Amino acid sequence: MPTITVALSTSLDVVLRQTAASRGRSTEDVVNSAVSQYLGYRDYDGSNSVIRIGNIELDPARRLVRKNRVLIRLTPTEFDLLHYLMVHAGLPMTHARLLGAVWGAEYGGELEYLRTFVRQLRKKLEDDPAEPKYLLTDPHYGYRFADVTVQSEDGA
Repeated sequence: MPTITVALSTSLDVVLRQTAASRGRSTEDVVNSAVSQYLGYRDYDGSNSVIRIGNIELDPARRLVRKNRVLIRLTPTEFDLLHYLMVHAGLPMTHARLLGAVWGAEYGGELEYLRTFVRQLRKKLEDDPAEPKYLLTDPHYGYRFADVTVQSEDGA
């Protein structure tokens, strides 16, 4: 990690030193951990390759989403949330990580934002939002996007 010089107010410096001491770590280590965690929230793949999972196709470069080749209109926040989940398909993502990645680290406790946007995405993407096949809930943990191809009922 590159060296960064930060000027802190006296009160923030005191809090930082107390936090480091309570954890038995250096202030530099505490700051590095916090910065790494924040940057980890923003760890989008960076690739602009189209992502296809089942009947859902997401084109990050054009910010387009299609279901069964039909364009689905999403808000910018819905798109960002779906993109993050699809980049990490199959992996459980904590509520805090999703909130940090899409809204910013300061929104880590705003669970209702996340629930509302997942509900909206399910209405737009799922055949039956009450029985989701793509946007899955991991109870008491977070959400994940399915990483398997969804089969049609006739087995094709």
